[in-house]
Amino acid sequence: MMKKILVPTDFSSCAVNALNVAVQTAKLCSLEINLLHVVDRTDNLYIERVDIAKEKHSVILEEVQAKLDAVKSSISETESLEIRTFLREGDVDENILELCEEKGIDMIMMGTFGVNGLKDRIWGSKTAALTGKTSVPVMVIPYEYDWKPPRKILLATNFFEDDQAVLQPVIDLANAFEATLYAAIFTDKDKADPSVYMEHGMNMLDYEKILKKRFNSESVITCQLAGDKFEDTMQEYIRNNDIDVLTMITYQRSLWDRIFKPSATRRMSYQTTIPLLIIPAIKSFEED
Repeated sequence: MMKKILVPTDFSSCAVNALNVAVQTAKLCSLEINLLHVVDRTDNLYIERVDIAKEKHSVILEEVQAKLDAVKSSISETESLEIRTFLREGDVDENILELCEEKGIDMIMMGTFGVNGLKDRIWGSKTAALTGKTSVPVMVIPYEYDWKPPRKILLATNFFEDDQAVLQPVIDLANAFEATLYAAIFTDKDKADPSVYMEHGMNMLDYEKILKKRFNSESVITCQLAGDKFEDTMQEYIRNNDIDVLTMITYQRSLWDRIFKPSATRRMSYQTTIPLLIIPAIKSFEED
């Protein structure tokens, strides 16, 4: 059962929006929020300030800590919700992963691309990069997303996943909000053989039974989607069915594939207009 959320922040607009979603979720689900800021020593602004006056390093940390304290106080006063804050130095990804292990974090919640300037876009790229490294589920929150309790959750499957541990995060989310689960598999109409359509259709019928058993609910709807581009097809289905959260499962991939063949999950993290829950699986596949 999900208990602890980690919200990394650089105080940019898209990061603030992700924190708001975390706060609203925590209020309804009694979750513990852990707010993290990492003073990134590779950041150009940080390097410039340290080179000019190294003795003011402690001042930089004090300024950041003051921001964290202000956010904590504001949330405590307006939402009656306590959060834990952490200030670290070094690489952002490394510190996020270390804190997840130290504190037993169940989910990371981060903002993605905003339209509010270069800093937000940089933070959004950090979010996308993190999705391939963590063993903890990551929920990507689009900058322009306005919070609402999720009532419809879409699971985009590639391999008809039925592992209880892999499905547990989306099960917890659906149960917490009494949401209907939609499950869909995408078939590339330009590349797939007609036999693939038939195979996917037959497998999806069986998969619906599996999901109903895993979720202990009849509120499961399955379908096969066909198109020439995964992201566009998913976005159209999301719009037409008023989906509130998209869930995708990622697999370990080779370095070559990660560099030259960006995963569908990462591509979707740049384009999604609703929260994207990314669940890491253990076994490996060439494509995810």
